[in-house]
Amino acid sequence: MRKSGLNVGFALCTALLLGQGLAMTGPSQDELNNADQATDSWLMYNKGYAGQRYSPLDQINTSNVAQMQRMCTFETGDDGGFQVTPQVYKGVLFFTQANRTFAVDARTCKALWINKYMMDSPSVLTTNRGLAIADGVLYRGTPNAHLIAIDAGTGKQLWDTKVADSTVGYFLSAAPIYYNGKVFIGEAGADWGIKAHMYAFDAKTGKKAWTFDLIPTGSQVGADTWKKADSTVTGGGSTWTSYTLDTATGKLYVSVGNPAPDFAAQYRPGDNLFTNTVTVLDAETGKYDHHYSQIPHDDKDYDTAAAPVLYDVDGQKRLAVATKAGWLHGYNEDSKTEVFKQAMIKTTNQEKPTTREGLPICPNYSAGSQWSGPSYDPQNKMLFVNSVDWCGVVKLGEVRLIKGQLFFGGSMQLDPAEKAVGNTTAYDAATGKPMWKYELPSIRIVGGVTSTGGNLVLAGAMNGTFYALDAKTGKVLFKDNIDKAPIGGGVSTFEIAGKQYMAVAAGNTSKGTAGVKNVGSRIAIYSLK
Repeated sequence: MRKSGLNVGFALCTALLLGQGLAMTGPSQDELNNADQATDSWLMYNKGYAGQRYSPLDQINTSNVAQMQRMCTFETGDDGGFQVTPQVYKGVLFFTQANRTFAVDARTCKALWINKYMMDSPSVLTTNRGLAIADGVLYRGTPNAHLIAIDAGTGKQLWDTKVADSTVGYFLSAAPIYYNGKVFIGEAGADWGIKAHMYAFDAKTGKKAWTFDLIPTGSQVGADTWKKADSTVTGGGSTWTSYTLDTATGKLYVSVGNPAPDFAAQYRPGDNLFTNTVTVLDAETGKYDHHYSQIPHDDKDYDTAAAPVLYDVDGQKRLAVATKAGWLHGYNEDSKTEVFKQAMIKTTNQEKPTTREGLPICPNYSAGSQWSGPSYDPQNKMLFVNSVDWCGVVKLGEVRLIKGQLFFGGSMQLDPAEKAVGNTTAYDAATGKPMWKYELPSIRIVGGVTSTGGNLVLAGAMNGTFYALDAKTGKVLFKDNIDKAPIGGGVSTFEIAGKQYMAVAAGNTSKGTAGVKNVGSRIAIYSLK
């Protein structure tokens, strides 16, 4: 097994030397429109605009996945949050960390270039989940709330746009998406008392094209759901992970997280739109179209954090979204109605208000479905979702805003980590009915789930185990531990020169509550020998 690890100094030299010979002009808009069905690439955080995290590739399948082997490993030398899904175009694997962007050969793990972004202001959180790629350019957010463009062939920075003030808690953790000349990204930082927005930027210049206020005021739709006008100044509403888009309608789907302060809901009476919703906007203009609310007036930090998935089943256009509250919601996009609401884990005391004495709840705010949403398998008409069953106690506390500090208005005490149970569960995509469940007691499963035409379900756990399940039964067909590096990222799969590969992001060590030791971040690439 080959390994590749580079320190920063050598990596930057490599960027200059190797980047000169790497030609990259795509993907085109047509390629991006076809990304959900493509077999030679994985172009977005959730593969394509529909967010289905499904590849029709079937060279590796239920009959031979047990023979799969790790071909190479690229070690970044960093620890901390590592929650990307490796993105692939023209045989090059792209991924991000806090302030570095990598281009790596997708077959050999050889570094092609590494870009290091020099931040000019501090950040409250450094997690980054990925990038957009179009016309030879990469776009990503930074921990200090800038949006930057990078030449995909050389790693050279092209432009840098300041989006918000990171010193008061704003940052950009989401993987943006590109569509028709615009780059879409929203702010995170609700837990620090920010007021979030969704943006479109001109892809060539970085100039802002439009802004949508995720905490509405004045005459904006939803403003009347904030009964105390002052509370909108610190209303929250992060967009944490990535976005979904319907190319047939030009509609942009934005999962919006919790209001702030997180637990002291009495400070912000009302339903608090657009927090804890999937909000749908016109991608060209930013104009509001419609929304689906998962939890009005949230007082337990139960974000709608993961991007939704769009799919067609039984002649209906559907949307499904999984939340930190432990629910899988299904909606009919034609009638704009909820079709199902299925509990994925224990859901206890969610309707009861938080108290100063403490309210036991299930799940806690580190459980449910965090930054990873469903995968839709059109062959079997199933949704596959990763979730964590883990409880805790929430307590009300002082509501006090201090610049750059958490603005919870209380606290959350998590149950011991060994009580957490990680799950990969299959659901009927039409009804939301559970079909099978794979459980890992005392081990969290928080990364992305991927399904394939080979009837495989691919995911990883926080003990470092990468596994493949039979899509029809949930039977374990393959397991390999990636150096005990906690897997908080996703699995992508792609074909190069007629051979199928899988890439796994491991080494997510940002969650100390998991009781894991820090193991550096790494990309492991698998295939049949």
